[in-house]
Amino acid sequence: MIELKQVTKEYGRSAILKNITLTVAEPGIYCLLGRNGAGKTTLLKSIAGYQNITAGTIQVDGRTITTAALDTGVSYVENFAGHFNLPVGKLLRIASEVNPSYDYEFALEMMERFELDGKKKFRHLSLGMKTMVSTMICLASSKSVVLLDEPVLGFDAVMRMEFYDMLTESFRRHPRIIVVSTHIIEEIARTIQKLIIIDKGRICFFDTLQSVEAKAFSVSGLQKDVEAAVGNRNVIGRDTVGGLATAYIFDNPPEQAEGLDVRPLSLQDFFIQMVGHKGGAAR
Repeated sequence: MIELKQVTKEYGRSAILKNITLTVAEPGIYCLLGRNGAGKTTLLKSIAGYQNITAGTIQVDGRTITTAALDTGVSYVENFAGHFNLPVGKLLRIASEVNPSYDYEFALEMMERFELDGKKKFRHLSLGMKTMVSTMICLASSKSVVLLDEPVLGFDAVMRMEFYDMLTESFRRHPRIIVVSTHIIEEIARTIQKLIIIDKGRICFFDTLQSVEAKAFSVSGLQKDVEAAVGNRNVIGRDTVGGLATAYIFDNPPEQAEGLDVRPLSLQDFFIQMVGHKGGAAR
């Protein structure tokens, strides 16, 4: 379990995380979405104990997380980690030696799946393969919480599909909390169970993908008809051109009526509306 209570992180006079209270209680694959600078990496690093927060508390499985914590129960690997420039095979073996619960068999299977040369040194790998090795080490750790920050960075389309399969296989073997931060929204939708959206340092959405599918809609038509249709529903965004309007809602959809076009929102369009598609505040 991850539990954040009134978490704030400041750098100088700027607050990157703002009074976040969040509980992630159940095993699952969670997607963390946010615009650049929204606080995604700061949030993940704080949960991992890579940096101290300014105020509030973070606990993982009942243990308070700080940079002084000896075992946070969290596996987190930053992109571009140097890994001491060792051969890939040796990196995987060392990881298994220092962590009794490390799934070395899984790591070897993934190395074979991605056709990695175990004798090749880390610094000689492509950006995509460096990221893949870091992710493999992270997933094979068998920690109760795994945090992946932009894990598909540098991957081509085929590698991304392989990664999502690897993520699913890792969770099948070791059910736990896996949080994935990514910008490639639609692709990961088939893999995740829940969605977390952070905007300007605050959590503005935390729910299942099923809830998005059931409640995220656009309602288009004449402005007066649209306003009448959405009524007291939760409107997360609006577009108006002349006398025509589109309202974006997260609520039960209105009935289809003459002159109204009611359509489900894609995950990406829902995210855009939640964080302000014209640079506005989260709604």
